[in-house]
Amino acid sequence: MLLSINGYTQEGIVFEFGQNTSNYSHKTEVPPLDFYSQTGQELRVSYIRSLLSDHEISFGLSFFEANSKGKVITTNLDYQTKFLGAFVKTHFNFLTLFNRRFCTSCTKINFFATVGAQTSILSQGTQKINEQVIDLSGKEDFKGLWVAPMLGIKSRFDASDLISLFISYEFMPMFNVTDNEEDFKIRQNPLTLGIRLWL
Repeated sequence: MLLSINGYTQEGIVFEFGQNTSNYSHKTEVPPLDFYSQTGQELRVSYIRSLLSDHEISFGLSFFEANSKGKVITTNLDYQTKFLGAFVKTHFNFLTLFNRRFCTSCTKINFFATVGAQTSILSQGTQKINEQVIDLSGKEDFKGLWVAPMLGIKSRFDASDLISLFISYEFMPMFNVTDNEEDFKIRQNPLTLGIRLWL
């Protein structure tokens, strides 16, 4: 155990699963291109440790689907994509209920504001134009490195000294930094449930 400023550093492994709501946007103005939100799966695993006693920092890997439907005049579009990512997040504790410092028999509930960033690459993807399916692997708009800032909120329920449960919601706009034209942007809103195992 490493000493922190106000006590001992607490470490853990976090597993998350949930649903990711995605919506694409494209800078094309003529003809108008309309996109509609779709949902996909979100899976994450991360290492987390305390930061300045009450706050936390985490580093992890993610696998997520970013799907969206669209329409150009009478042409229907359907994007089904899967990404692999790596992220770092800082969680700032702004509210604690039933603090065990003052009530040892209480169940502790913490609320955090989350700020972070994620980088990701496309692992698999298709674009369906009416009935024609196109593989997006290697396509200029999707290949390369995607970067996303992360803003969110998390509520953690300390079920015991060994296990915590939590729910989180985040806003993540994704940008392809290796696409010179940067035609596509993907807005993500993952909602996840998680379990933390304290080390």
